[in-house]
Amino acid sequence: MAAAMTHTTFTSWLMITLLLIICPTSSSSSSPSPAAAAVRVGVVLDLRSDAGRKSRTCIEMALEDFYMKHPSSATRVQLHVRDSHGDDDDPTVAAAHAAEDLIKNVQVEAIIVAPQTLTEADFLAHLGNHKHIPILSLSGISPASSGEQPHKIMPYFVQAAANDLLQAKPIASIAMSFSWRQVILVCEDSPHGAAIFPKLAHELDGMETQISDVVFVPVDATEDRVHEVMRRLKRMETRVFIVHMRSSMAARFFAMANDLGMMSQGYAWIVTSTIGNAVDSLRSDHAINSMEGVLTLRPSVNETDHVKRFFARFQRKMISSYSDHSHLHDEPSMQLLWAYDTAWAIATAAETARLASFATGLAQDELPITGKTLLDSVLKTTFDGLAGKFSLDYNNGYQQQQLRYDILNVIGRGTRTVGTWMQDEHPISYYDRRADAKWLKIIIWPGDTTNVPKGWEVSPSGKSLVIAVPRKNGFRQFVNVAGNTTASSANITGYCIDLFHRVMQELKYEGGYEYVTDNRSEDYNHLVERVHRKEVDVLVGDITITAKRMENVTFTVPFTELGWTMMVMAKKDTRKSMWIFPKPFTGTLWLVTIALFLFIGFVVWVLEHRINPRFRGTPSEQLGTTFYFIFSTMVFSHREKLQSNMSRIVVIVWCFFVLVLTTNYTASLTSMSTVQQLRPAVTDVEELIRGGDPVGYHESSFVKDSLIKMGFKQSNLRHLGTVEQYNQALSDGSVKAIFDEIPYLKLFRSHFPNKYTMAGPVYKSGGFAFVFPQGSLLGRRVSEALMAMMESPSTPRNTLIPFPVNTTDDVGSPRLDTSDFSGLIIIVMTVSSLMLLTWFATFFYKEFSKVRAACSSWRSWMGARFLSTILSSRDLNSHNFEVQQQNEIMMNDIEQANQVVEGD
Repeated sequence: MAAAMTHTTFTSWLMITLLLIICPTSSSSSSPSPAAAAVRVGVVLDLRSDAGRKSRTCIEMALEDFYMKHPSSATRVQLHVRDSHGDDDDPTVAAAHAAEDLIKNVQVEAIIVAPQTLTEADFLAHLGNHKHIPILSLSGISPASSGEQPHKIMPYFVQAAANDLLQAKPIASIAMSFSWRQVILVCEDSPHGAAIFPKLAHELDGMETQISDVVFVPVDATEDRVHEVMRRLKRMETRVFIVHMRSSMAARFFAMANDLGMMSQGYAWIVTSTIGNAVDSLRSDHAINSMEGVLTLRPSVNETDHVKRFFARFQRKMISSYSDHSHLHDEPSMQLLWAYDTAWAIATAAETARLASFATGLAQDELPITGKTLLDSVLKTTFDGLAGKFSLDYNNGYQQQQLRYDILNVIGRGTRTVGTWMQDEHPISYYDRRADAKWLKIIIWPGDTTNVPKGWEVSPSGKSLVIAVPRKNGFRQFVNVAGNTTASSANITGYCIDLFHRVMQELKYEGGYEYVTDNRSEDYNHLVERVHRKEVDVLVGDITITAKRMENVTFTVPFTELGWTMMVMAKKDTRKSMWIFPKPFTGTLWLVTIALFLFIGFVVWVLEHRINPRFRGTPSEQLGTTFYFIFSTMVFSHREKLQSNMSRIVVIVWCFFVLVLTTNYTASLTSMSTVQQLRPAVTDVEELIRGGDPVGYHESSFVKDSLIKMGFKQSNLRHLGTVEQYNQALSDGSVKAIFDEIPYLKLFRSHFPNKYTMAGPVYKSGGFAFVFPQGSLLGRRVSEALMAMMESPSTPRNTLIPFPVNTTDDVGSPRLDTSDFSGLIIIVMTVSSLMLLTWFATFFYKEFSKVRAACSSWRSWMGARFLSTILSSRDLNSHNFEVQQQNEIMMNDIEQANQVVEGD
């Protein structure tokens, strides 16, 4: 009995002890431990916005989850939330007041903020730096936009979200994937808006895609001011726009663009993540309807099971907390995940900093967490969060996660993911579906079309192209303006005009043309200046490219020959040469002809020497007979009769080749001997300068300045304007030479082909080109079309040459080359080789046993000697040698009969 009582007492005591141990533990999970130290953390958000309320909910959920997982924590984060919008119209001022109130009156140890402007971020960063309070930013806007290494200057500002400027690289990749040559950057007129320009320009540096213009929209712009900006954009040739501004401002911007018809077919809009992150909020606004076809970015979420469970809880929490919230608008967002992970990080850092303080040995109530201690702890905190690996750069204070961006296409009142961009992966591609490219899905562009916008428009305003043309006194074959007034294309003619029309047809331009001239239209520099001032759209004519003109305008590729030289009188060259006879043929043709003679001689000898007595004898006799026979075919006087049909075929083809060759040689030599050769009367420019001889130049040409730099005196220069003046001045000796660009001189020489000739060195110049305003997309397209025409073999030659004229200055027949007889040479070689192979095949077939015996000889030299003996021996079975053998027998019989008679 006593033993039983002892056992019962012991059991009761054990149960009571367990309850005392369990009860405090279970209660601590539901309420803070009395020993836990409070860490005051401020939260400054725009609680009137959907994004601000969602961020607050994520922060609260993170702390609930953290302390549920760590119930015995030594610290407890207490949130003190302030509305950054407040009662002030300026949210930046309201956020500043809220942060100051938290530091002064609440004495918070850290502040979580989501700045909406760079001014707000800069103020909070300086405030935290001054008060030694860590500022954790949930926004992509940070002082990093305004300078290099801001963390060294403002170390208490921590970028917990990815910087907005990281989008420059994926945006550049998207633009390049569609092969757009130029884009226009449209951004809000603020430090944050302007900060993306250098980043984007850096990513596009050296690429085909370039930023043609940057347009700033004032943050406080009125409707009229926004309308003015939109009209300016509509007048531009470029149709690809990259937009970087706050979501509220972007909503106004696209509503205006839609009203002006700029959300129609042919336009392309790429918007930074300010829209991609705010799509959920914009769905409740009619502004989303104005963004049909827009491409935007959003940091990509890895939707793990943990993330899905969190967002299910998050939706229930939002519905219970806010009566006006609709869970249909919620999708996993990196912005919300960053808010959750940031709150978790501050709780972890507070715990780490508090535990580190116990080493001081002070009482627990004397252990405050300093801002520096908490900041260091936050920067060293790492864990696997909802957004991925939470890790901050300790030296620079920003998020180190390697981001992926989803590329979204706004369709209707929602978005559709059409691709994903990630750092250091394969480039984005739309046209090329190869395996090593991150290709995009089909995109619905503005105007509800899947056709990719070409990115530019020839006449954006719908007006006709205004084309300036020069008036010319001479050389009107290039440009000719009929009449004294500016009129339509009916009285504007010339090679340059025709070529420009041809290029525009290649570009499928369907608009009209308006030609203009003025009283100074003969002054080319004045016309170029009009293009620079954008008074006209293009300058068409014989406009030479010069370095000075290129400073203000864009030239197309030149469409004429480059350079300038001098034209002088030509005099007859009566000098004769004793070595004129080899000149009709080039050296290569002479060598090929000699080689053919040797080859054909060898073939005929092989085919004839075993059956034809005329090709037999000693080796020297055979060699002499063979070469005599082949060379006698040049005059068709060969007397050796051929016995083989194969050799007859070879000689027939060879004689035809020789006939053609000798005929052309005779004609060319006759031409060279009889036609008078012309040579320039003056060849040395320095001689003209030393002698002080007068020279001419084309009026209004840059050549005048070049001649003065070369050393010609201005008093010795004569300006001339027409072909007739050129001829008169050279004929009467008024000038010894005329310096001008090669196209003009060739046109002049086409009128007097045997009277004048070009001489002296060719000096470099740019050639003729069309002129467009600087950065003109149309000018680039015209250049591409010109290059395509010049490279195409199907383009008629007279399309790119201003006049049908023989441009060579060499008089007389050109020398004949191997290419002129390549067809005949191939026929001769083919026929002779075929006959030779046929003979060898027949020979080896007939003499197979002897050839095999020669090849099986135990000594190679003896076998080769035996084989050569067989090849050089007579073919006794041939008809010719059978007749000869019968004649020899008959002669022997006759001699024997005569001997018998004489004996009798």
